[in-house]
Amino acid sequence: MKKTLVILMLILTAIGASAQGVDFVKGVSFKEALAKARKENKMLFMDCYTSWCVPCARMAHEIFPQKVCGDYFNDKFVCIQVDMEKGEGVQLLKKYMVQSYPTFIIMDADGKEINRLTGGSPDAATFLTRMVEAVKPDNSVVALKEAFDKEPNYDNGMKLAKAQIDHGQDPAPTLDEMYKNPWESQRYSREYLELVFATTDFRSPRFDHLMLDKYKMDKYLGREVVNQMIFDTYRKPMYLVADERPNNYTVDDVRKAAFITAMLELPVDDAESYLPRVALYVMEKDYDTMIRFYEQTVRYLPGNDAFKGILEGILLSKYKKMNTAQQKKVMDYLKKCADTSTYESKSKQEAINSLINQK
Repeated sequence: MKKTLVILMLILTAIGASAQGVDFVKGVSFKEALAKARKENKMLFMDCYTSWCVPCARMAHEIFPQKVCGDYFNDKFVCIQVDMEKGEGVQLLKKYMVQSYPTFIIMDADGKEINRLTGGSPDAATFLTRMVEAVKPDNSVVALKEAFDKEPNYDNGMKLAKAQIDHGQDPAPTLDEMYKNPWESQRYSREYLELVFATTDFRSPRFDHLMLDKYKMDKYLGREVVNQMIFDTYRKPMYLVADERPNNYTVDDVRKAAFITAMLELPVDDAESYLPRVALYVMEKDYDTMIRFYEQTVRYLPGNDAFKGILEGILLSKYKKMNTAQQKKVMDYLKKCADTSTYESKSKQEAINSLINQK
């Protein structure tokens, strides 16, 4: 992956080498860049990137070198690029609470943040449109909060919540205030609920409170859409548990996710929907029930479902922890799959050989 990224950067550099794009100041510290901004009466633009971030590389070698970007930036900003994983970037990451890449921070010459953008843009025009809006005083988080406090309507709330997320701030108070909105069509809009569920821990009282109104969400958005939003709140955590990666989830947490998923009645052929149940078996180290579930359910999922392969990878990763009888059942499961599915026979045989070599 890193080799591919390096090649991409070299190619893009060659394409944009002759453009008079954004003039990033090189070889200066953050403090020196601020001093330069004060001296030139400009704002500071900080491109926060990492060496492994592909969107960062695309912005640096496709967007920033374009003349239209240089025309906008060079008169208004002192621009610097900072690797958030090296040197003073590590401290700047903490100071400005950078949580995703790329992040572009606009600040005054004293280092006070004015606004920020997160994520790359597909083209220069889109990026510049975002920048023009970001530098407007009325679009700063402080100004947006003042506007929402003065008039807590839907539009002001959505602008503030999105800005708070971009700035690494908790949008929960804003979203909770918006939930008091008497207009149900706004309170249960897809745009709003996607933000709410994306920023809500399924273990929290806030999540439980939302679930009490699920029937109204279903009414406005449709049951399938709402069910998927709910499932997405704990989908990634359940993968961490099932794969035994570092996490802070208890057995009760995982059991709650498994029970909620069962009640959502997601499509039976959706392999990913079985993840919480598998995570519970892993957490409880109940390998006998886990194997039986694979034999009775996972085995019959579509062979071309990529997540079926992930589920089976989780099963195989527990092989060494199983007793002899359980290991035999896993082998039998793989052999049955190989015998009954031409599509999967090769991959299952490879899995069998891999397990044999582990012994």
